[in-house]
Amino acid sequence: MRERLRVVQVGCGGIGGAHLALLREREDVQVVGACDIDATVLAPLGEAGIPTFTDHRALLREVEAECAIVSLPHYLYADVVNSALRAGLHVLKEKPFARTLDDARSMREAARETGRLLMVAGQAKHYPSFRRARALLDAGACGKLLVCRGVITYFWGAAAAGAWSWRGEHAKSGGVAVIDSGWHILDLVHWYCGAPTRVSCFLGRGRALPGEYDVDDRAVLILEFESGAVADVTCCFITQPGNRQVVLHGLEGSLDVTAERLIRSGADGVAQTEDFSEGSHSLAPQLDAFLAAVRSGEVPSSASEEAYQVQRIIDAAYRSARSGRAEELTP
Repeated sequence: MRERLRVVQVGCGGIGGAHLALLREREDVQVVGACDIDATVLAPLGEAGIPTFTDHRALLREVEAECAIVSLPHYLYADVVNSALRAGLHVLKEKPFARTLDDARSMREAARETGRLLMVAGQAKHYPSFRRARALLDAGACGKLLVCRGVITYFWGAAAAGAWSWRGEHAKSGGVAVIDSGWHILDLVHWYCGAPTRVSCFLGRGRALPGEYDVDDRAVLILEFESGAVADVTCCFITQPGNRQVVLHGLEGSLDVTAERLIRSGADGVAQTEDFSEGSHSLAPQLDAFLAAVRSGEVPSSASEEAYQVQRIIDAAYRSARSGRAEELTP
């Protein structure tokens, strides 16, 4: 068996716990440290023989590792990720890239300066259906792109119950509908269409849920591309049914993609459907890509340069919502 990569986990609750569970199942990695401010989360890890810490600086100082998986509230990312990169670790961090464009810029620069891999979670790009769509698009299945439609909807019970935690505070999360929920679909739209020139964003009036929160709970974005193509993206986490879907319309045909299936239609309107329902939502392919990139030195599609472009779209979207007009992307 090849040499095991030593990995530390920073942020072990929620989605961080899911990442950690995947790591512990693999035979090609060794979890050599875990960090969280919640001692109850760390207790079973310590009992399993994993060194635990409540301060990431102590973890990075005392534990030798090649990689870090980081899953934290958005406002904490820049400090932790930059520290891990400068300690010589390759980093896979949960989306979004950052709370602000400045924070994203600082992490991108740290990755450049250290030569370490910084990959931002965008698991949908590793689902077989969305990857198949990218291959078909690259092969000319749609011809010249005209319109892209993206949607992400689901029901987040915690928000409906008023249990927002840090996500309900704009100062800590930076928002939710666009920057957090929307990341999943904007990451895909950017992957397929590239960076737009201008973004318009509409967040709706008032708050849809009772309780105290000052973040966006639904959004519609319009993206304009230099090619003349346009895209609309709808994001909402307080509605049913759940859906994550991208539809690409071109002169030669269209692709309608979800995690479970892909419908390809030609210019003649004849449709072909491919099924991808088995294992479509697993986090494992994303982790596979990260670890393979660390071993080979190849940069995956969700590395920091592409993630930074998605953060630019999000930054322009929030500026547009405030100004009431289309906004160009900030460099």
